[in-house]
Amino acid sequence: MTLNRLPKVVLLVCWAAGFVLLNSLPTEAWKKKELPTKSIHGHVVDARKRSIVGAKVFIRNVNKKTTTTLITDENGLYAIYGLDPKVDYEVHAEHGKFVSERRSVSSFLDRFDNVFNFELGSSSTPNATSGSAVSGQGVLLNTTDQVKLAGDWYSPSGSDAKLPAVLLVHGYGQDRRQWDSFVRDRLLPAGFAALTLDLRGHGASKEKAGAALTPEASWSSDPKQFPLDISAAIQWLKTRNDVDVNRIAMIGCELGADLAFLASGKYEEVRSAIVISGDVGNAGVLAKAIPDFQPHSILFIATQGDSQGASSAREFEKRTGFPVRVQIYENSEARGVKILQDIPEAAGVIVDWLKKM
Repeated sequence: MTLNRLPKVVLLVCWAAGFVLLNSLPTEAWKKKELPTKSIHGHVVDARKRSIVGAKVFIRNVNKKTTTTLITDENGLYAIYGLDPKVDYEVHAEHGKFVSERRSVSSFLDRFDNVFNFELGSSSTPNATSGSAVSGQGVLLNTTDQVKLAGDWYSPSGSDAKLPAVLLVHGYGQDRRQWDSFVRDRLLPAGFAALTLDLRGHGASKEKAGAALTPEASWSSDPKQFPLDISAAIQWLKTRNDVDVNRIAMIGCELGADLAFLASGKYEEVRSAIVISGDVGNAGVLAKAIPDFQPHSILFIATQGDSQGASSAREFEKRTGFPVRVQIYENSEARGVKILQDIPEAAGVIVDWLKKM
């Protein structure tokens, strides 16, 4: 039987079935397979591992800057489904005066089922929102060659114990303000005190022996310039009664990354370091001025699109003693502190590394 001789009813049924099939497919489904949605769920307990009923769990959409609040059920459980897989999320829990560390769900990872369990209690960080707000306290440091360095000191409120402290150093041509949100959103909730520093000639650190100071690019590989600023900062941290001198770490990006690598091998007090988008060439020159230089316990971070940062991270790894880790993020060309802004997961990796020192 030819097509022209088919009964009209049969033709109508075939046309209708085809119409339904085509319209049941997602838009451009023939061109690109859609990703499944993501879910976030978990369990919130107290210090004795007992389920907390009524704890708040905050799911923050980093891209849109919106937050969804969930309440744990009678079993201390929470869950949210149907989340956009192309969005970055931040998750943390609060109950009473306690707040958990923040966890990240990155759009770069194809992990669609995300389980985050939180413990709130005596080991958690006191919630700053339940007491006084935390802000940086301006400090002034002096180097051995008479440079006045400006910095900000941050400390979690409500803690009487000696705290682990982190020194944060910016890149060339930048200043300490770039660390503000990372300190407030990441380090303080995790229980770390922090000192952000303006390197000589940057920000508010522009005076030497009473004269104006302008930075020069050649200082980046001069052991008698920026390394003296790091020495002053480490010494300042050692004199504080509220700092655990056995738990001092340093985070640096770009120029600050080279100085963090240097500090890890020079100062016994620096237990750990995070090197973000470093330059192994500059760092190597600086390290030559240090006898018995032995860097150790370093997390190296870079992006695949930043060829210099990525290749330097791999070379740094060869020169670093255990423990050492290299984290290269694909599908990004970000450098320095912008990595923390573009890839929220990176901030979580840093905090997890610091907790092990």
